[in-house]
Amino acid sequence: MGILPPDGVRGHCLMVRWDPARADEADFLPEPYQTADRASVDAQRQTLRWYRGMILMLVVAAAVGAVAGAGSGAAPLVSVAAFLFGGFFWFRLRAGNPQARWFEARAAAESLKTLAWKYTVRARPFGGPADSAELDEDYRGQVAEVLRTFEGSGVLPAGAAPEITEGMRELRTGDLTARRMLYLRLRVEGQRTWYLAKANAAESQAASWGLGTVALMILGGAAAVAQAAGAIHTSLFGVCAAAAAAIIAWTQLKQLRPVVSAYRLAAKELDAVWAKITTLDLTDPQAEEAWVRLAGDVEDAVAREHTSWRSRRAFPH
Repeated sequence: MGILPPDGVRGHCLMVRWDPARADEADFLPEPYQTADRASVDAQRQTLRWYRGMILMLVVAAAVGAVAGAGSGAAPLVSVAAFLFGGFFWFRLRAGNPQARWFEARAAAESLKTLAWKYTVRARPFGGPADSAELDEDYRGQVAEVLRTFEGSGVLPAGAAPEITEGMRELRTGDLTARRMLYLRLRVEGQRTWYLAKANAAESQAASWGLGTVALMILGGAAAVAQAAGAIHTSLFGVCAAAAAAIIAWTQLKQLRPVVSAYRLAAKELDAVWAKITTLDLTDPQAEEAWVRLAGDVEDAVAREHTSWRSRRAFPH
C-alpha cells in the first residue's frame, strides 16, 4: 500500500488538478461520454476504411476492364476480382452499418458532453447553488433520458448509469471568475477553434477534389474524341468517368460543403456569445443570472450543429 502525502500536499494536488487554467475535459467528463466518444471514432474509421476499399476496388475494376482488351491474359480476371472485392466491402457496409454507429455514438457523446458542461459551470437548467441535491437529481434524470434514448444502439456499455464526477463537482464549486475562465478556454474557444479548423480543412479538400473531378472530365472528354477519331484504341473515357464518379461519391460521404457551412455558422454563433461572456461585469449583482443564460446559449449553439448527426445516418435498420 502506497504512502499518502500529507493532507496539505493532497489538498494542493487536488487544487492544481482542478485549476480552471490547467484542467482538461478528459479529466472530469463522465465515463459514458468517454465510451461514446471512443465508439464514434472507431466507427468513423471503420466506415471510411470500408468506403475507401469499395470505391478503390470499383475504380480498379473499371480501369483494368477498360484498358485491357480482349485476349489480355489475366487482366479480365483481375477486373472481376476487384469488382467482387468492391462488392464485399459494400456488403460489409450494408450488414455492419458502421456509419449509423458513427452518427449514433457522436450524437450520444455530444448530448452527454453538453449536459456535463451545463452542470459543471452552472448553465441553465442547472444554475443555482453549487451544492444542491435537487439539481443533482435533475442532472441525473436528464442523463438517464439520454442513456435510455441510445440503449440498445451498442454505442454505450450495458448498465451505463448517470455519473457526476469528482471534477465536475469541484469545478462547479468555483466562483464565477473561475468558471468563466474554464468555460472560455476549454468549451467556447476550444470548440470554436475546432469548428474553424475542420471547416478550413473541409473547404481545402472540397476544392482539391473539385479540381480533380474537372480534370478527369476534361481528360475523359478528350480521350473519347481521340478514340472516336481513331487516334487511340483504349477506352480511357470509361476510366475517367469511373474515377470522377468515385471522387463525387467520396466527397458526398464526407459531406464537405455542408460541413463548411455548418461549422462556420456554429463558429460565428460562438463568436457572438464569446463577446457577451467576456464583457460580462462580474461585479454586477445580476452577473450570475446572466451567466446562467449565456452559458446555456453556448450549449444551444453547439447542440444545434450536432442534432443533424442522427438524421444523416445511412442504411437504417
